[in-house]
Amino acid sequence: MQYSAEERETTCLYDYIDGTWTIYTCVPTHMTKLRKIAEPIWEEKDGDRVTAAKWLLKGNQVRFTQEVVSKMTDKQKQAASLRLKEYNQKRDEIVTN
Repeated sequence: MQYSAEERETTCLYDYIDGTWTIYTCVPTHMTKLRKIAEPIWEEKDGDRVTAAKWLLKGNQVRFTQEVVSKMTDKQKQAASLRLKEYNQKRDEIVTN
């Protein structure tokens, strides 16, 4: 069974005593990221396609981070633009030679 956008969810439960996370998701991008960490302990399939899965992870395999938002000054933007132009020129020279 494929889930609609409104039904898609990810739940994370932490067991403090065992120090483990139980994670359930039916969000495809979350499943892809979790598969890079570990294999699921349970899967729901629709034919050959996995529509939901559950993982059991160690406490140190899950991290929470703050979103990094940086505002560049005009001077920093100009410097970054110049660096990118120089990089592209060097790349073009290498490709044409």
